[in-house]
Amino acid sequence: MATAIASSQWVGTHDACKLLGLSRTTIQKLKTAGHFKPGICWYRRGIGRTAPTAWNVEECRAVLQRLTAADPTALETYQLSDKEAG
Repeated sequence: MATAIASSQWVGTHDACKLLGLSRTTIQKLKTAGHFKPGICWYRRGIGRTAPTAWNVEECRAVLQRLTAADPTALETYQLSDKEAG
């Protein structure tokens, strides 16, 4: 069973999905879109296209945090009217 890992440790796709809370499809889409960088977030454990992928969960988590961080200027703000406020 997968547990917390050191940043220099690499895990297979199944464990990475469990640790990140992502499906195989989502992790592959993020990789294909270029969000997960080769050699930093993932690498192939062989030469062929079908070679298993190893994932650095901490680096992937950092990418996800950047992708989901809210842009403060894009947040909607609501102001209560005098009637609602008081």
